[in-house]
Amino acid sequence: MKKQKRKAIFLWAVLSGVLLVSGCLSSTGKTAQNSTSNGEKIPVWDFKYDPPITITTGIVDENRPNAFKPDESLTDNVHTRWMEDNLGIVTKFDWIVSKFEDADTKIRLALAVNGKLPDTLSAEGDILKYLLKADKLLPLDDAIEKYAHPKLKEALEKYAYTMAEVTKDGKIYGLPRFSAGDEGTVMWIRKDWLEKLSLNPPTTISELENVLKAFSEQDPNGNGEDDEVGLAVPLKEGPWSWMGQTDAIAGAFSRQMISTSDIKLFWNEDEKGSLIFGAVHPDAKKYLETMASWMAKGYMDRDAGMQDPSQASELAVNGMAGVMFGPFWMGAWPLGDTVKVDPEAAWQAYPLPAGPDGLKGKAQKPLYGIYTVFSKDFANMEAWFAYYNKLLAKNFGPDDPYFDPRFAQGFHEGYDYVIMNDKVITVNFATEGVPNDKWPLADGSSMDMRWMLYPLTGGAPALPYMNADAIRKLSENSEAIVTTPIEQAIKGLNSAQLTAAGVAIAEQGLEIPNRYHGPLTDGMEKHGVFLQKLATESYLSIIYGEKPISYFDEFVAQFYKNGGDVITREVNNWYMENKP
Repeated sequence: MKKQKRKAIFLWAVLSGVLLVSGCLSSTGKTAQNSTSNGEKIPVWDFKYDPPITITTGIVDENRPNAFKPDESLTDNVHTRWMEDNLGIVTKFDWIVSKFEDADTKIRLALAVNGKLPDTLSAEGDILKYLLKADKLLPLDDAIEKYAHPKLKEALEKYAYTMAEVTKDGKIYGLPRFSAGDEGTVMWIRKDWLEKLSLNPPTTISELENVLKAFSEQDPNGNGEDDEVGLAVPLKEGPWSWMGQTDAIAGAFSRQMISTSDIKLFWNEDEKGSLIFGAVHPDAKKYLETMASWMAKGYMDRDAGMQDPSQASELAVNGMAGVMFGPFWMGAWPLGDTVKVDPEAAWQAYPLPAGPDGLKGKAQKPLYGIYTVFSKDFANMEAWFAYYNKLLAKNFGPDDPYFDPRFAQGFHEGYDYVIMNDKVITVNFATEGVPNDKWPLADGSSMDMRWMLYPLTGGAPALPYMNADAIRKLSENSEAIVTTPIEQAIKGLNSAQLTAAGVAIAEQGLEIPNRYHGPLTDGMEKHGVFLQKLATESYLSIIYGEKPISYFDEFVAQFYKNGGDVITREVNNWYMENKP
């Protein structure tokens, strides 16, 4: 789960107006050029450090396909050369590893021998805790005030709780890696199956169960075999995951959201205003009763307990399941691939089903997770922010003072875009008639630019719900004129995705947030892995009918007996001091 959170995966009030990173003198004496030969000020986006400065980092390179051209690599590519030539920033990798566990080992080793850390790196959980305890990180308060993009500062103020885990003695030691937060659950259904079986889209859990029954028993794929189930769902990691999650089922019965595979999710307020781990709240029985009933009736795959989200989606893609919950982007991958099996397949997103009392709800995808932190010896925060601001501004277009016009069409021609007949082409190069020798990659596929662009920032800079207005605008009118790169990106969604995104944003108010935003506690570090395993296995045993629903009470007792009481006390001590 920790690895998935890192993947997947997901800042302050305006204090100083327009950010003037150009011309800031670093403690190393290197200066960004900030004027022309006749003394005129240049725009804040147009800076170059002379002589060049070097920023070191460490990275997990998972050997993603389509990341580089044959003659390029993570350490030497069009973007690393562009940064040095145009910005005066050299990226150096202290280490490149293939697994997140190996990155943790590198950091632990550096701490053990008092070794040098990279200038910037990613940290969370116990690693972050150790770095803070060892006093190895740079306080960022002054740098944020002086150099951070105003929109970043604004987000830090609005979502100040995200800073709790990196706050020590009143100082800030890390930046949360924000997600856009627009991936809230929608209900995907095979619309063509509904029509074939003369069914209406379900609006309640009861109606959904009728749809699952019909999809499971009435051969909607028409192959004459009993090979369908209603719901494609991964249960290997519990109710909450990055795709195929069943948070909407829990949300139909309670305002208590559930996760079993992450001890930091979801902590909800109980009737007395204290925090309780949602997986042990009595309301979870209603979720378990429903899931156990559906499993017993054959509405879910018997292998669901061994499947992760990608494996579960194969059932839907192969025409053997007709309902799956998840984010809006599923309308392209993986559900878009269903037409390869059935050309008539049509997935559509629908609003969430209501429970017997009219309740609807879904999990708020965590708006942050891993943090970007900096070695206490790092002397070029103004340069790091200058680059970060440039990437962030790319989302907002030319009106943003940090928007680099050199990135107006994309980042690098021939890489993430091609220009032909004055048209910017970013996908489907063969279909668009782009000659083979102009394709970014030999097979005509698009390049994954993330590995070039974000080694120093740890990921694409994003702000919570920054896409929401564009989604609303284009959901209402897909032909509306786009004015920002964000709107251009939303306009590029296929029709199923755009409809789904509109549904998700319309139901944003149903999101149930996690209430605990503190550090990994001592109790979590000691007992968390066992309790996560206990919770997930207990849920599976009930859903599969191996244990009766009454076993839930025994599970809860075991949870508290084996450290859950300690963690609950720690969480509530934190909540008393930090409750909004």
